[in-house]
Amino acid sequence: MKKILIIASCIIILGTGLYARGDTATPNSFYYVFHLFQNSTGQLVTDRDFKFSYDIIPGAFVQSAVGQFPYRGEVINLEGQVTAQFKFNVQSGKISVQAPYVADAQKVVFYDNQNQPVLTIPVSASSFCNDNGICNADRGENYQTCPKDCSQSLPAPPVASTTPTPSTGGSSGLLSSILYLLGGLILAGAGWWFFKRRGSGSISLPPSLPTPPAPGNIQ
Repeated sequence: MKKILIIASCIIILGTGLYARGDTATPNSFYYVFHLFQNSTGQLVTDRDFKFSYDIIPGAFVQSAVGQFPYRGEVINLEGQVTAQFKFNVQSGKISVQAPYVADAQKVVFYDNQNQPVLTIPVSASSFCNDNGICNADRGENYQTCPKDCSQSLPAPPVASTTPTPSTGGSSGLLSSILYLLGGLILAGAGWWFFKRRGSGSISLPPSLPTPPAPGNIQ
């Protein structure tokens, strides 16, 4: 158990780029190496020579070549979904099986060439994504490693403006525009006529008022 916790801690420290799914081999990711053994009766079991039934190795998972009747395996996540698959050959004695690492894996189920489950190994102790809907950055969860818990941030939609805009359509707006135009033309014409008449000297000005008599001269 202590070894598994150490492996999980290393994965958390490395952070980004650790998430891998079985249908796409992701570079700079991790993969499982299971230590299995087929006994004399043909039963597939974990190898007793290893303290732990599997290790986690840095690197991309690559499906190795298999024979005509290979065994296969499925990686099941915490929600019970199959998130990765792999195939492997079986022979009597020790068997080393590689499988893609899944950040929220719960268990790995091994099937024989008759599609019958023959072995199940729990792996949740080395899965740092817990699919609880909370993005725990201190555990190494982020959008790349834990997309179910860490949603990718999206830009906020623009806020609609509440400032009213003046209306430019409708019959009332058109009528107002016409009236303003006519008023401007009338004022321009009146100004032109006034200045023309003044320049010709035909405009009559009011006569000058007589100078009032000085006080004391009034008869």
